[in-house]
Amino acid sequence: MKTPEAPSVRQPESSSAPFLRRLTLNHYRNFERLECEFPGEGVAIIGPNGSGKTNLLEAIYYLEVFRSFRGVRDRELVRFGQTVFRVEGAVAGGTSVAAAYDRSQRIKKVEVDALEVERVSAGIGSVGVVAFRLDDAEIVRAGPALRRRFLDVALSVGVPGYLQALQRYRGLLAQRNEALRRESSNEEVDAWTDGVVEVGAFLTESRQRWVSEGEERYADFYGRISGGDGAGLRYVASIVSGDPAGDRGGDASWTDRFRRALEATRERERRQGVTIVGPHRDEIRFEVEASEGPRDLRSYGSSGQQRTAALALRLLEADRLRERLGREPVYLLDDVFAELDEGRSDRLLRLFEAERGGQVILTAPKPGDVGLRGGELARWHLRDGRLIA
Repeated sequence: MKTPEAPSVRQPESSSAPFLRRLTLNHYRNFERLECEFPGEGVAIIGPNGSGKTNLLEAIYYLEVFRSFRGVRDRELVRFGQTVFRVEGAVAGGTSVAAAYDRSQRIKKVEVDALEVERVSAGIGSVGVVAFRLDDAEIVRAGPALRRRFLDVALSVGVPGYLQALQRYRGLLAQRNEALRRESSNEEVDAWTDGVVEVGAFLTESRQRWVSEGEERYADFYGRISGGDGAGLRYVASIVSGDPAGDRGGDASWTDRFRRALEATRERERRQGVTIVGPHRDEIRFEVEASEGPRDLRSYGSSGQQRTAALALRLLEADRLRERLGREPVYLLDDVFAELDEGRSDRLLRLFEAERGGQVILTAPKPGDVGLRGGELARWHLRDGRLIA
């Protein structure tokens, strides 16, 4: 039974794309219990800072990758004073997904269509969600670990076998690094090298292809949001930096490049006790055109430029997800217009209105901040963990 505060609105008959129909939360963050049904076109969730708007979007996104988009651990998602949280969602005409975490036993369980999956990874990408967040500018201006994490999440959802390869690579890399730290013989270190090279080459190739295939669309999105500025996006693989062949690499495979890079850095590895090249050291570079040439946005970009780059990256992610799904994803917009100047905000709004027909679930502190979909999205107010129509 639905709570009185949680509105239920049917999807318009004119909308045919699947959408998130129902969400149920138990002891998730500040929600004791919440059950709601979403309109097919979406909803604007209004509430002051600290009311739990972002928590609600985080819960929806959790059903996509079974991790918080804030990067926090599962135990931090359990409501204070409780032991277990559970999140359930249903896509209209399609899949149901549920996830639960028991903090006392450190156990996570995932169900797809009411059947528990043997591995959490088997349920990833079942809903089809892309999240735009105010904090996304950190992807551009923070360290490379956040950029690698972005790619790993996007490819885990979109590329079959990527997540399994990533997990295997991390295990093999840890073993190889342990051998280096123990100052083991070359034979012992090399016992882990073949696996690291094979799996690492797959990861690097997958990431590089994702970026290179999206460069033009990224530049187009950046230009349209910024008002015409030129921009670039490229993947910088550590196994080709310092290689005279560079990214061209002739006919060398990524496996050959990786093996060659490990040979070239063998002495440095020994001194530092760690594997110093590979996908765990790779980078995405964001650039914008300037009079003196391309400028690195991480070091020299303005706040507006960095936010524009992050938005363009998320739009590219949404496009790639849309291609995999064969339909529009669910768009989560967490107060993304709050710190954009008026020009960028208007251009992003027009871009969404013209090209993004999927369900939109957005948050805003005030009703006047909701302009998307002609300002006609249903508006729910969030207070003390309760949704009020």
